[in-house]
Amino acid sequence: MTYGFLGYPVSQAADILFCRANLVPVGEDQLPHVEVTRFVARRFNELYGEVFPEPRAMVSEISRLIGLDGNTKMSKSLGNAIYLKDDPAEIKKKVMSAVTDPARIHKTDPGHPEICTIFAYHKAFNSSEVPEIESSCRKGTIGCVACKKNLIGRLEETLAPIRERRARFDKPGVVEDILFEGTKRAIKAGEETMGMAREAMHTDYWKES
Repeated sequence: MTYGFLGYPVSQAADILFCRANLVPVGEDQLPHVEVTRFVARRFNELYGEVFPEPRAMVSEISRLIGLDGNTKMSKSLGNAIYLKDDPAEIKKKVMSAVTDPARIHKTDPGHPEICTIFAYHKAFNSSEVPEIESSCRKGTIGCVACKKNLIGRLEETLAPIRERRARFDKPGVVEDILFEGTKRAIKAGEETMGMAREAMHTDYWKES
């Protein structure tokens, strides 16, 4: 076993602790890594004094979206994802081809929203209409096509501002400048944290008096 594999959790913890983060936005699958980070912070503080806050995971209410093909997870490699950069035509094409309730043959057939991909997306992007959509689906008073068209509108409302903001950064040098400034801030934060850690461990031998 290589140290790269064995030490990966420590490396991930360092990515969080170097800036003394309190909140870490993560997906559900990353919760174990945040727990390891909390353990590392807690153990260090027990041994040397309070230096690191114990970060908490910030997980959205809808922490994972299933793929458009009904697969358990959206994935670029599986080609079952909607991207933040997708234009209206691409969104429409993807949503209209998405898997729905396979047992629902006719529009008036009672649906089962709990197994429908489109309903899962409504819960993420159209929460205010979820009770009505669920009821109409179960009663067979709304068809899958109408349900998909409704979702397309809600997705466009969400993604249009993101595309516009993305376009503002689509200029040579802009992203590089942002990354450069962010790197400087990160280095400064890391140096401050390392100074605190060394002082707590009494290993700040080269500290200027």
